[in-house]
Amino acid sequence: MKVNIRLLWLALLAACLTAGAAAAQEITIWHDKGDDGIRMIQQMADRYKVDHPGVTVKSVSMPTDQWFSRSIAALHTGSSPDILFNDNARIVQIQQSTNKLADVTPQFQAIAEADRKAITQGDITASSFKGRMLMIPFQRTMTGWGVRKSWLDAVGETYPKTWDDVIRIGKKFQASKDRFGVAMQAGDPPSMIDAGINLLVYGNGIPHPLVDGKGEIVIDHPDVARATIEYLKLFTEHKLVSPETVNQTFTDMYQLIEGGRVGMFRVGNWNVGKWDKSPPAGDYIVGPYPAIDGGTSSMVVGSVRGMAVPVNAPHKDAALEFVKFIVTVPAQQSSLDNMGGVIRPDVDTSKVTPNLKPFLAADVKLQVDDFAASSFPWYLKLEAAYYRLLIAAVSNPPSDWNAWIKDTADKMRQEVATLKAKG
Repeated sequence: MKVNIRLLWLALLAACLTAGAAAAQEITIWHDKGDDGIRMIQQMADRYKVDHPGVTVKSVSMPTDQWFSRSIAALHTGSSPDILFNDNARIVQIQQSTNKLADVTPQFQAIAEADRKAITQGDITASSFKGRMLMIPFQRTMTGWGVRKSWLDAVGETYPKTWDDVIRIGKKFQASKDRFGVAMQAGDPPSMIDAGINLLVYGNGIPHPLVDGKGEIVIDHPDVARATIEYLKLFTEHKLVSPETVNQTFTDMYQLIEGGRVGMFRVGNWNVGKWDKSPPAGDYIVGPYPAIDGGTSSMVVGSVRGMAVPVNAPHKDAALEFVKFIVTVPAQQSSLDNMGGVIRPDVDTSKVTPNLKPFLAADVKLQVDDFAASSFPWYLKLEAAYYRLLIAAVSNPPSDWNAWIKDTADKMRQEVATLKAKG
C-alpha cells in the first residue's frame, strides 16, 4: 500500500496544532481579595506553570458587591470565569442563587494524601452545601482583637483582657475629638451578625451564637445573651462606635481603621500583610477577644476560603485540575506569605511579622465558626429576620435587655418553625 507522505505530514501537523491549542489555556479567577489576592494567585500560577507549561492563570479582583452580582449574572448567562475564589459563606450564597457550581468531591479525593491530610472535617463541612463539596479549601481566616499601640500608650493603658477593659479604654480613646473607641459594621445582616455579634460570641469560646447544631435557637442562653447585649450596648449605652455604623459594611469600617479614626477593631490574619506596611502601619497589637464575664478569651476561625468551579466554566477541566494544586506546599507558602492564611502546618513561618505571629501561636485558644449557613438551607433567611430585630433595638433601645433577649428568642423560634415548614 502506497502512503502519501505529504498528506501524512499535513495530518500530523494538524494534530499537533490541535493539541497545542487544547493545551494552551488561560484560567481566569474572580475574587475580592485585592492586591494581596492578585499577587498570591500570580505566584501560584508561576509555580503551577513549571509542571503545566500550557496553562496560564490570571485573576481579577473586584469589590465584594460587584463580585456577587457579576458572578451570579455570569453563571446564569454562561459567561462565567473558570474559578471563583472567596469565603465559604459567599460561595454557598452563589450556589443558592445559581445552583451552577460543580461538585469537587472527585478532585478532593484525587489530591495526594500528603496534601489532603491537612484538610479537616471542619474544612470539608464549611466547603459543602446540600451534600456537595463546592470548593477546595486552602485558607482558614482567623480573627483577633486589635488595639492601636500608640493610643494605648497615650492613655496609660495596656492590651484589654476583659470587656470592662474595652469599655474603659474605649471611652478614653473617644475623649479625643473625631475618634471612636471601637470599629464595627452593621449595614447588612452579614456585617452586623457574622462580623459583629458572632465574632464576640466565638471570641469568648462559645460554640454557637444563633442556632446550635440541631438548628435550635440559643440567643437566650446566658453566655450568648451576655455577649449579644454587650455588642448592642456599644451602639446604645456606651456609644463607642460611629453613629454611621448602622449603614456601614466592611469597606466603610476599613476606612475608619486605615484613616486613623478608631482605636479598637477586628484584625484578620488576611489584614496583617497590608496593615503592617500601610496605615495603621504596624501601630497595633493583636490578641484574643477580651473576655466577657469569665468567658474564654479566644481567637476565631471565622471562615474557610477556597476555590470553586462553575459547571459552565470555559476551561472547566483545566480549572478542576488547578484547584487540586492549591493545597500543595508551594501554593500554601504563597497563601501564607501574601494573605496570612493556610490550612497546613508544614510551611515556612520564619519570616512572618510580629502581628501575624499571634495567629500562629501554638498556645492560642481557637473557637471555630459553626458554619450554620452550610448546615441549614434556611439559615440566611433567619439571619435576615434577626437583623431586623437587632437594628430596631439599636434605633429604639429597650429598657430591659434581658426581657428583649427573651422576646427576640421567642420570635426567632417562631421564624425557624415557619422557615422549616416552607422547606
